[in-house]
Amino acid sequence: MSRIDFVTGAPERYIGEVRALAAVPDRLRLALAGQTDEALRRSPPGAEWSPVRVLAHLLSYARHSREFIYRIAWMEEPESVIWDEADEVEREGWERLGGAELLALIRSEIESTVALLSGTPDASWGRPGLHPIRGRRSLRQQVRGHIDHLEEHIGQIEAALTASGAASGAGSNG
Repeated sequence: MSRIDFVTGAPERYIGEVRALAAVPDRLRLALAGQTDEALRRSPPGAEWSPVRVLAHLLSYARHSREFIYRIAWMEEPESVIWDEADEVEREGWERLGGAELLALIRSEIESTVALLSGTPDASWGRPGLHPIRGRRSLRQQVRGHIDHLEEHIGQIEAALTASGAASGAGSNG
């Protein structure tokens, strides 16, 4: 049985990874559903980041991970570029945006990555790249790590919104 769609070059063996990544924006949309921008800017007790700051992180991470994934797919053993996320978030003004705007930007980055991966043949998923912290990683490992990282932070947003809702609701009972 062929592992490559010879007509489109699309992955067959790794289509589950592509679909999992493609589902992330909808999962994030559900996590943000019904939340006001004010609620997204509120940091829960003991949390370092507000949900908006986590969204800004996800946007920065999705942007740079897309670039690294592209480089792994097309270059010989590329190295991941280190960036100053705090500077990027400030420069781009992402913390001043609302949840819907941030979600749209994150969706765009992820859709771009999904489009790239949708045309990447199975044979390319073993191509390596060098991550400054995780060392040598295959395209498959980078994509799986990307999905896991995004999912972890969606859970963080959900927990923060639950905690903030509980904290704001606790003081409003008469």
